[in-house]
Amino acid sequence: MRGSISAQDLDDAVASLAGLGGDLPNRVLADALNHTANQANQALRSEIDDVFDQPTPFTRNAIRILSATPNRLEAALWVKDEKDHASKGQAPEDWVAPQVFGGPRVDKASERNLRAKGILPAGMFIVPAAGARLDQYGNVGRGQMRQILSGLGAAEYTSGYRANATQSKRSKDKGHEQAFFVMKRGKRPIGIAERRGENLVMVLAFVRQPQYRERFRFFDVVRRIAEDDALLEANIEKALAKAAQGRTPTEWRRRRQSGPRA
Repeated sequence: MRGSISAQDLDDAVASLAGLGGDLPNRVLADALNHTANQANQALRSEIDDVFDQPTPFTRNAIRILSATPNRLEAALWVKDEKDHASKGQAPEDWVAPQVFGGPRVDKASERNLRAKGILPAGMFIVPAAGARLDQYGNVGRGQMRQILSGLGAAEYTSGYRANATQSKRSKDKGHEQAFFVMKRGKRPIGIAERRGENLVMVLAFVRQPQYRERFRFFDVVRRIAEDDALLEANIEKALAKAAQGRTPTEWRRRRQSGPRA
């Protein structure tokens, strides 16, 4: 999922730089392209805020920029495809792509763990139920999800040890193993329930795989910025003004960055 920004259709504006001499024309143009890419990044973040319901910081920072250089006069934007620990084994592209192209939601790590344990039936996914404690983004809180997985023996290895409930006194005192169980309607599993004393609530419901419609207009947003000749020409003028003040970058590398910059 990648969009690019170049000056290939701005012949007059590019020709006007030729008189600068040396490598300065390409440096000025690369500076202008990078400024335009940052504006596209800000527009994408605004789009994310508009179309996603309470987007997490991981989602709001999902866009990456590959900066232009004097030797490669093109800037690119794409949704990060690298996995990291903070995103729980998923790359941002995994959960953003269905919002761009439409289609089914991908598995979460918790769902894979529950399936591997034989708790979550094949083809089923989990959503918060009435007893779930939601975080500020509307997801099941990380602490409660850890308790659920631990109590059901479905926690994955963490820092060299398995985080499942055990028969130790400390683990028994927490009570997670006794608290969480699979709730069924007849013989059909319908979710995960939690019982603490006389209080019984359903914390996770089992549902069919969620399907998303196209709503995050990633390519449309990038194209709108990339094809705005007036915007890029204005950025070239700003880059020329910086060059006149000796502020054009002199060292270049293909910077990969995730946050918007002015």
